[in-house]
Amino acid sequence: MTPSFENNIEIRDLAFSYEADRPVLANTNIVLHKNKKYAIVGQSGCGKSTLVRLLCGNYPLYDGSILYDGTELKALDIDKLQSMISVIHQNIYMFDDSIQQNIELCNTFSQEEMEGALKASGVLQFLDKMPHGIKSQVGENGANLSGGQRQRIAVARALIRKKPILILDEGTSSVDRQTAYDIESRLLDMNNLTLITITHHLNEDLLGRYDQIIYMENGTIAEAGRFEELLQRRAKFFEFYSLKK
Repeated sequence: MTPSFENNIEIRDLAFSYEADRPVLANTNIVLHKNKKYAIVGQSGCGKSTLVRLLCGNYPLYDGSILYDGTELKALDIDKLQSMISVIHQNIYMFDDSIQQNIELCNTFSQEEMEGALKASGVLQFLDKMPHGIKSQVGENGANLSGGQRQRIAVARALIRKKPILILDEGTSSVDRQTAYDIESRLLDMNNLTLITITHHLNEDLLGRYDQIIYMENGTIAEAGRFEELLQRRAKFFEFYSLKK
């Protein structure tokens, strides 16, 4: 069945294990609405990355439900589902080719689409410093670029495809804080994008701009709400944030 994402993704009583006797997720419930922004936080090993991999259809053997606009993920065409989602990881692979080719990946886009992606991702900020602009060679796996430049190209690669869902899976953890802030801030400014960010950068300004903070603990969602609301509760997220900031 062809997937749709016009309203929401609903997760009901989701449970998952890589090994039979070692549950990774249990009793996980959340609703993600179209064009909203979500930050998933928690200690390492709490299930954050596993949750987004399940949302992407990577692991079909789970209990509970993952519903795209009310239709169970297991009934959907997974290739079409994954064509709706862009994922940016911490480690970005770059081909030994030009900046342009690393964004287009053998596809063809209009000049307007390219300019929009370059601007939104921040690639435009450093293009004039490159020897041949967008035609500059990135080197083997991006050896001619800084970590921040590679991440911005990865964001442009995602944005130019105009997919409705973007997952930033620790996607800015390997760059300096200012670059990470700028990349995340640009994505938060985009109206027609559902953003799911797994992050360990607990920046107060950025967290306050998310529609919902999802705090995970021991394989389940322990708390969810707006940043200010969670701080006022002075419960699990407050304890985590107080220790980490």
